[in-house]
Amino acid sequence: MRHFFYPRTRYLLTAAALLPMLGCAQVSPLERGKAAIRARTGCYLVDYSFVETEALKPGYVRDARVYDVNGNKSVKEWIIATDVSPTRIKLQHVLQGVDLKGEHMPGGIIRHTGEDWEFNAQREWQYQGADSWSASPLQPDLWLRRITSLDDGLRYQCAAAWTTDTEYASWSCKNLAPITGRESRDMGRKDYEDLDRATKLVVYDSNWLERENNTKLIDRAGEKAPLVKEVGKTWYVRLPDRECADAQEFASPRRRIFWDATREAWDQELTNAQTWTDAKTPKGQDSRYGMITDMEETWIRKDLTKPEVRAAAVAAVKQVIEQTQARK
Repeated sequence: MRHFFYPRTRYLLTAAALLPMLGCAQVSPLERGKAAIRARTGCYLVDYSFVETEALKPGYVRDARVYDVNGNKSVKEWIIATDVSPTRIKLQHVLQGVDLKGEHMPGGIIRHTGEDWEFNAQREWQYQGADSWSASPLQPDLWLRRITSLDDGLRYQCAAAWTTDTEYASWSCKNLAPITGRESRDMGRKDYEDLDRATKLVVYDSNWLERENNTKLIDRAGEKAPLVKEVGKTWYVRLPDRECADAQEFASPRRRIFWDATREAWDQELTNAQTWTDAKTPKGQDSRYGMITDMEETWIRKDLTKPEVRAAAVAAVKQVIEQTQARK
């Protein structure tokens, strides 16, 4: 069954116990960053809203609509941490939608945003526009945050240090990204292509906030021009784990192994590449996300703990990825 609703690993230390250590001089930037990232796991009520604030193109009329995710439902997320390596942590968001009575919405569970964090990564993929990215080297001692699409493909990445000498740990960065799903899908926007994003994460004792100050860009014929500014906030308010019971059940061990295999397939595809361009999905054909989601339902019925089965799953995902890459 494909889930179309769009929008932790349990650590013994709570966020409140982790965060006081972040400012300690004896703790390395690696450990301080890992503590801040892990403090964001668990069950959360997610409340995000975005609104345009200032027109930048002459003649453009600011869109007065506010994108408010919880207008007619409640969105919860179960956030799981996986240690990919000693310097890399993958946070997987599993979205669970419930109606205003608190009842589970049919098809309302989905593997949502992926955050792939790596300390001292050698390079990052910078979005160029027109569904294209290029790899560039990174300075040392930074935490790279890779935000991935629903199929774990490239979306946007940015590298910065965690600030831990203030009352609450924070991480700030600015980068170019494709138009967001909320705009192209829910809002029906077709008048701009890119988003110049400025993001700040702040981790509180039990909750965390992502604040954005963005510029929407028209990107046509290789020229980028500003359209309008927007501001947005995404609050993650911690809930008891039982509030995300449906999302936890969906994120079963078998399914998480397949998600790991999907990440591994992307790692193999991108490790030696210097550029990447996604092909447009032909009309009437399934998207890469759709194909991988359908595959997931088949592979989770197999024993992915066996190396040969996992390798076959990785190969199958790679085949789909390669089919949906634009060829020069």
